Amino acid sequence: MMTDRRLLEMAQGKRPVETVFRGAEVLNVFTGEWRREDVAVASGVIVGVGRYTGEEEVDCRGKALVPGFIDAHLHVESSMLTPAALAAEVLPSGTTALIADPHEIANVCGLAGLRYMLDAAYALPLSLFVMLPSCVPATRWEQGGAVLGADALSSLRDAPQVLGLGEVMDFPAVCTGERGILEKLEAFAGRMIDGHAPMLSSGGLQAYRLAGIETDHECSDGEEALEKLRAGFAILVREGSAAHNLHTILSAVRAAGLGTERLAFCTDDKHIEDIRRDGHIRHNIRLAIEMGFPAADAYRMASWNPARLYNLQGYGAIGPGYRADLVLLDDREAVAVHAVYTGGVCRWKAGEPIPCVKGSPIPAALRDTVHVRPAAGRPLGVECLALPVPKGGVLPVIELIPGQINTRRSDQKVPQRDGYFSAGGDFLKAAVLERHHATGRIGLGVVRGLGLRGTAASTVAHDSHNLIVLGDRDEDMLLAVRELERCGGGYTLVRDGRVLATLPLPVAGLMTDRPAHPAVRPFPGAGRSRRA
Repeated sequence: MMTDRRLLEMAQGKRPVETVFRGAEVLNVFTGEWRREDVAVASGVIVGVGRYTGEEEVDCRGKALVPGFIDAHLHVESSMLTPAALAAEVLPSGTTALIADPHEIANVCGLAGLRYMLDAAYALPLSLFVMLPSCVPATRWEQGGAVLGADALSSLRDAPQVLGLGEVMDFPAVCTGERGILEKLEAFAGRMIDGHAPMLSSGGLQAYRLAGIETDHECSDGEEALEKLRAGFAILVREGSAAHNLHTILSAVRAAGLGTERLAFCTDDKHIEDIRRDGHIRHNIRLAIEMGFPAADAYRMASWNPARLYNLQGYGAIGPGYRADLVLLDDREAVAVHAVYTGGVCRWKAGEPIPCVKGSPIPAALRDTVHVRPAAGRPLGVECLALPVPKGGVLPVIELIPGQINTRRSDQKVPQRDGYFSAGGDFLKAAVLERHHATGRIGLGVVRGLGLRGTAASTVAHDSHNLIVLGDRDEDMLLAVRELERCGGGYTLVRDGRVLATLPLPVAGLMTDRPAHPAVRPFPGAGRSRRA
């Protein structure tokens, strides 16, 4: 930030500042203290903390003031909203910065998807930063929409919003030194590199850290988290919709007598209904405080720690030279948000509805992404979904594990008719249809334990996001596929030859182009999001 004489005079009390937040209990993240002070703001920046007069004064008596919350790792696409619509949902719970890995849209639309996410960041009333996805394609076994090597990623490396390389999911390739992933790591040497290494341990974990990977957010076991901390990783403490790891990780850290300096909160994937019910990063903070962690430590894991980890200069603290991204709290222990400011501008106050945020235009390349017919144009028929059963009637079965995202394989005798699998009992047919290049490729299998009567289909299928459909009638499965073709992707439910419900997600088959609620009012002062 360039400092001018006017701001220097304001910091010394020689001239009134634009806005003073008067009389709050202010969190000093540098020392962990709570002190009753004034916070002076001008030109979107904090110019001083102490005693000040201002042209406008915000009465904060009886309230606490903390830095805006930072989500250290998330996938915007998993909210099924565009960046603008998601910003409208998370700002009221105090989140003022997002560090996103857009590998979902990149696996569908490649560089066009990444450029859209980068362009979208400029119009938001919060800060959106990007970690460029390291794994496009996500696997070697199915066909995604794009291939992004080191050269393609390097073409966006110097964009202002780019912080580094996103979660390196292919940790076996890292440990065996495969050329493609090493080229990506080399291209981002000296920049932040996120990890993704569930259950990796011992020598493999040491090699993974040696490769330059700094973080991990896949710790589901306390001992795993401790081993990774001791190996030099920062742990992103995840509390999302499907994965709830906060209590396990923080309990292990406390039992080991370790500090929280290398911990930062994230959501990874969190649905809108959960955000509305529990809040966004504020939910992580509240859970930590309920566990008995000092409030100052909980708030630092949501602001100062991720800002330092990702080298976000001017973020994460209330002090001279930092962005005026502030959360005013009615109750710091309950994380009860009263008002949220970014760049010194009030974006939301308690009692107000969720405002709308006008997003950037959606490029044509991100629409019309569902192409399941072969290139020659041959129509898809039910015969394409026929699954032969070998002699003996045994097929591999994907079994769901209640309450977990993991599955297990078992070989079981399955129901059949005339030599072909016939759904029945607890057995459903599963089909994955390549939808990016109209190759006509279809994978078929059997799923057990879903408890579904009818058919469900979606183009949200991590991480290659081909069209996946599960059902008990081939005719309904085909109808579901055609319904998703019609609406450009999303989710649909079909039963007895009738479409029961469809959620269109026409942006890459992953996101809606509409807000999550009717537009109410625009955020004041929404403009380009940039670093201080």
